[in-house]
Amino acid sequence: MRKCGLLLFLFILLAMAGCGKFDVINDPAEGISQAKKICIIKNTETREGFIVAMEHWLDKEGIAYRVLPAGSHVGDAEWTLTYYGLWSWDLALFLSDAEINAFHNKEMVGRVKLRVGQWDAHKFEKGEKRIYNLMDMLFAKIDRYPSPSSNKKE
Repeated sequence: MRKCGLLLFLFILLAMAGCGKFDVINDPAEGISQAKKICIIKNTETREGFIVAMEHWLDKEGIAYRVLPAGSHVGDAEWTLTYYGLWSWDLALFLSDAEINAFHNKEMVGRVKLRVGQWDAHKFEKGEKRIYNLMDMLFAKIDRYPSPSSNKKE
């Protein structure tokens, strides 16, 4: 009976470790820093705070941008960003899945993506900070997503 209990405990522990997964794709958009203007295609399925954070980041960096209505095409501008964000609930609301894609003349030239598991230490990082980090990666200002310990300095 004790062996069954121990095996069950180990199985649950292993399952919980799988939920703590923190996946990052970092494929910076070469040349985007020299863009005269960047257009962002509005995603009405994603919370408004996502695009607001992107706009704040672009303002902070001094990069000109324009928001295009949902349904616009990536070919409607020389440089275009599309985005997606999903918030999940676990004791609090957190940005669990995020993606930003960069297009230059209709061709995808960069992509950053983040998926946070249910039991991950990054889970409660503020959504705005998470989006800023993704934008930093897309624009090659940082080469990887900062660890939770480096976020505590700010």
